[in-house]
Amino acid sequence: SADTAFILAFSVIMLNTDLHNPNIKEEKKMTMDSFIRNNRGIADGDDLPKEFLTGIFNRIKMNPFSLKEDDEAREKLKKQEMSDSAVFFEGTSLFGTSTEDRKREKFKKEREEMMSSTQLLFKNRHGKSKAQRAASSANAHLTESIDPGEVVKPMFEVTWGPLIGTLSQVLECSDDERSIATCLNGFVYAVRIAAHSGMSLARDTFVNSLAKFTFLGSIKEMKHKNIESIRTLLSIAVIDGEYLGVSWAPVLQCISQLARLRLFASGLESDEVILTEGSVRRENGQDNVTKFNPKSDIEREAEENNSRAVVAAFNEVLIDKVFTSTVNLSARSITHFIEKLVEVSAMEIAGNSKRGITGVGASTRTVSELKEKKSHTEEGPRIFSLQRLVEVADYNMDVRPRLAWAPVWEIMADHFAKIGMHQSSFVSIFAIDSLRQLSFKFLEKPERSEFNFQRIFLRPFLQIMENNDTREDIRELILRCMDNMIRTMSHNIRSGWKIFFSILAASANDSSERINTLGLAILQRLLDEHLHQLCRLSNDDEESCSDNGDMSSLEQRNRNANVEDFVGLCRASLSFVQTEYSDSPLPIGLSMRALCHTACYADLLADGRVLPPVAGAQTSDPDLGGYTYTGLTDEEGLEMSLWRTLLDGLADGIRSTNPSTAGGVGSLVQRGSILALRAILLRHGQRFSSSQWHAILSQSILPAIQDAAENDESAVILISSESPTLSNLDFLTEPQSLPPSHGDEGLLKFAEHASGEESAPTRPLGQAELLVEASFTDMRHGGDGNLSLAYELANKDVRSTSKEQQFPHSWIATTAPIALGTLTDITTEIIVGLGVDGREKLWPLILQQFKQWFIGRVAENKVEPEWQPCEALVRISSIEFNRLSNHLLPHLSGLSPDERTLWSSCILETYANTISTLVKMESQIIPKLIDSKLKAYGISSEEDGDKEDGTMEVIMYTEYGRGTLLEKRDEVFKISEGRYCTVMMNVIKLEFGATLYRPTLGTMKFHEAPKIHQAGMPKHKSKNVQRKSVLSNRTLSYSESLKGSWWEVFLPQLKTRCIGVYCMQLYLQDLLKLYLPFVGKDVVEKLLEALNLSRDLSDSARVDEDLMHAFKEAIFSQWDDNVEAEVEDSVSIPSRFANKRGSEMFFLTQEACATDLSVGLLALLFKNTPAEVAWNREEFSELRLFVDLREVLQKFTDSESKDGHLIDPNVWRKSSESGGKVALFCTSFALVVVNILNTILEMTPEQFQRHAKELYPILTSLIVVQSDEIRSLVKEIFNQQVSRLLPK
Repeated sequence: SADTAFILAFSVIMLNTDLHNPNIKEEKKMTMDSFIRNNRGIADGDDLPKEFLTGIFNRIKMNPFSLKEDDEAREKLKKQEMSDSAVFFEGTSLFGTSTEDRKREKFKKEREEMMSSTQLLFKNRHGKSKAQRAASSANAHLTESIDPGEVVKPMFEVTWGPLIGTLSQVLECSDDERSIATCLNGFVYAVRIAAHSGMSLARDTFVNSLAKFTFLGSIKEMKHKNIESIRTLLSIAVIDGEYLGVSWAPVLQCISQLARLRLFASGLESDEVILTEGSVRRENGQDNVTKFNPKSDIEREAEENNSRAVVAAFNEVLIDKVFTSTVNLSARSITHFIEKLVEVSAMEIAGNSKRGITGVGASTRTVSELKEKKSHTEEGPRIFSLQRLVEVADYNMDVRPRLAWAPVWEIMADHFAKIGMHQSSFVSIFAIDSLRQLSFKFLEKPERSEFNFQRIFLRPFLQIMENNDTREDIRELILRCMDNMIRTMSHNIRSGWKIFFSILAASANDSSERINTLGLAILQRLLDEHLHQLCRLSNDDEESCSDNGDMSSLEQRNRNANVEDFVGLCRASLSFVQTEYSDSPLPIGLSMRALCHTACYADLLADGRVLPPVAGAQTSDPDLGGYTYTGLTDEEGLEMSLWRTLLDGLADGIRSTNPSTAGGVGSLVQRGSILALRAILLRHGQRFSSSQWHAILSQSILPAIQDAAENDESAVILISSESPTLSNLDFLTEPQSLPPSHGDEGLLKFAEHASGEESAPTRPLGQAELLVEASFTDMRHGGDGNLSLAYELANKDVRSTSKEQQFPHSWIATTAPIALGTLTDITTEIIVGLGVDGREKLWPLILQQFKQWFIGRVAENKVEPEWQPCEALVRISSIEFNRLSNHLLPHLSGLSPDERTLWSSCILETYANTISTLVKMESQIIPKLIDSKLKAYGISSEEDGDKEDGTMEVIMYTEYGRGTLLEKRDEVFKISEGRYCTVMMNVIKLEFGATLYRPTLGTMKFHEAPKIHQAGMPKHKSKNVQRKSVLSNRTLSYSESLKGSWWEVFLPQLKTRCIGVYCMQLYLQDLLKLYLPFVGKDVVEKLLEALNLSRDLSDSARVDEDLMHAFKEAIFSQWDDNVEAEVEDSVSIPSRFANKRGSEMFFLTQEACATDLSVGLLALLFKNTPAEVAWNREEFSELRLFVDLREVLQKFTDSESKDGHLIDPNVWRKSSESGGKVALFCTSFALVVVNILNTILEMTPEQFQRHAKELYPILTSLIVVQSDEIRSLVKEIFNQQVSRLLPK
């Protein structure tokens, strides 16, 4: 075939260049095996005979290609160089021969050579016999005859002007048949001479003149000479079409009008009757039918006569011959023909096909101008030339090489794309259907891997699909055409896959839900039924995957092309995962199904069904091929170029801003993305190196998780609990449990159930895909994350199992626990197994993400965090880090002792460092909180100097201007009969002389009888402003407190830090017993240092009056204006306010937890010292432990004796519950005391005896406390420990 010859010729040229190019090293030159391998399958899918190819190779190797002209030029150059060098040594040259003399000598020599060659030519010609000359005449005329054009052209240039005038005059005026035939023959010969002589102006003039004599497109009645003119024009087109060039335009316009007249003879004026829609437009409440201007009776009569004459004189065969003969045209001529046929087709569809024939002038309108000109045209749209365009493509497609056909098709494809967007549905549908038929025929022939003609041929479908003006029914038709091609021609599709995937991706971005659904259905069917054709590996691929260096350039191109197709497939699926908010969002089910596709692609990569590229990796442009991670070796980068598209797509799904809510359950796309990513990494993460893992975490996963957390603007970020122990965030999603292995019985049952459904694929589900399907089933039915039971949920009704969420739009509430849990699973299942690299390279990345949610994101070279986590994130990270620590412990048993110690130290040091950092941040926030309150109230901290009496002048800013605080005094007011209220008033001297009296917030006290002064007036108790207190004597009114809103910035931060410290301390208690045996003295000292920092700060903060007032006034600022009843209620029960929301509750809880943890840590060290430990734990901890014991027990007994009788007895019911009810030392530390007493019980007799004297007085004082639990433990201590010391 033509394609076979073309490909073989190209291959031979490349072979000649490769073998005989001196710049190519010998070891890299093409071998015979490579040459044979490159030409496999070029004979319409079959191989050429090996002997044939071997012969070509040997001949090319022995005799390289060399053109005669090149040889002569090289020989001439060589002689010239020799001549130049010889001249240098000639005597005349040495003594100054001029340049002009040398040029004249050279010219003379060349002229003599030319004369000798001419004389020899004539001698040889005359020397031959007549028989010899006749025998060689076939070849002789090519070199010895004179071109007729050189003789005729000068004469024709002089005569063609008068000639056309004469022929036209006779043809117009005469009706004599002989004269007409002579004139028409003159036109034929004139066109032929002009065309063969390259006289385009003369040719165009004769063809246009003859076209006008046809009367086609006019209202004149045709005569015999007009009919003969048409016949002559068609004859010229058939015989001399190779040389017509741009003159094809009038010929094809005449053929178009000829077809119109034949259509008119059948009873239809135009294709408009069939093709145009009944365009009914409603204007001003009336229905107006758009019609073309009616033809006059004379015009109609002329049309009828002309149509009858045309039908009688011509049949379809004559017209068809013009188009069937195009197979004989050269590449240049067929290009001219197609260009003009496209122009005529555009005029037909625009209803303007008569222009350009009647002399009005050629139309320059295109289809894109149809909307503006539609109502002014005299014709409806016609598709005759469009049909002929399809036929010409059909005729020429198989007889021309693909390389020659490609530029021709580009012209046609652009026209099809424009017609496909036509406003008439019938015209556009015809264009799409024509494209479909041509595409099917084109795809019947397999494409060689080194070409991309399919991509060029199918591009019009993509252009129409992506255009915003395309109607929905046309977009749907394109998708169905794609579906049919994939079903029937997938085995032959090569470069066309890229167009298919781009069209499917465009369907995902369509505003129509029907288009979205159809696009994903096609993509799903492609994966279920044709995946083996998409991801096919030949034997050569499998052999070459081990060593890319042995691959030929063709094999390398094939490999890279397969990678591009696979990446395009991945992007097509990921385009259905909506990552941004949209007014027309994708259905949630489509996004979830697309996420399942990503797991299927990961399984293909893990199974080696898609091989990495051999070159072309880059890290700069994600839209180009080969996009991979930075910081990898070449081989690792090439491998990750396949994975990065998937992982980045899932990362975008994690950070999606689309609400994706259904049935009261939110963030489905976000959760689905993290679950898909989790399944892929847990199932196939073992194949990645530590460097690849570092790139995946740092460049894809962790940035996505952090971005999603920072972008959450829901109400969840504003929620603050009343105390560290009482969380208001019980609605947070639970993290997923570790998934079962692939061979789990429950998962196998789920796979069996999934394969039994009607829509199930025939292929088996891969490891990651099965896990994703089970995870989505569990999430859809509101399961608990146990995927072993997913098969039970699959049979249940979704509506009966799903639960609505309290904050469905919050990423933090719905997705953050699962995201952080994924990091836990990656750490325990993969990172630990990577050994030292995992601990040194990857663990810091995971730890950094936890710290960001503990502490915040701190920019480089900055101290203050530029992003602060909310309480929800702090609690999530605390819980998840505790889960990570517990899950990590079983994996440590398989490590070496040194690695086990290092991992244990990492965990405990993280707790110590985090607690220390949070405590330091607390210490920084407290003064900022107080300072912000001062600024909000307009109080200046500047001191102008002390007064003699020790007071200082305080400047205050009010709505009436600046003033000085003179004093604070109590004022008594009568509220009702027998009921009074005492309020502290601020007396402020304003700058303009007036005195302002303003009440102080939180100082109202209600009582029944006032304290009467001697004169019977209320007593005014004045108070000077002292240095002692910062805030207690400087509080302002309730209305001014609201005005400042100072508490909105620093108070939530302080509470969040306090809760963070508490949570870290709380979860560390359970881990100490597990990790303490593996760590050294330095880690223990860090822990104790962090806990002591926490104890010291919380101990001072809980008694800070300024901080107490700040907490109180912040709460009052959130109340409405009618607060008297609540204020009275709070003040009447002194402990009530402090119980839940006050600073005492927060910092007492923190101090108690830190103390309990410190005592527990020292107790563990004191109880025993293993033999293998290098340092004496008992000696290290003994002194510290008993100092803490005495201090805590003494403070507890003091507090209980002072305030215990004021507390409801129910508080003492259980020590573990008392800490969150009443903000007193004795209640908050009740559990600490219980743990201390248990520690004393567990001491050895020797240990207790050493400290019996100091413990005994404290133990006796505990006998009278109200807690039954504490008294019971004291009794047990006396029975077990003290009794041993008594004499028997």
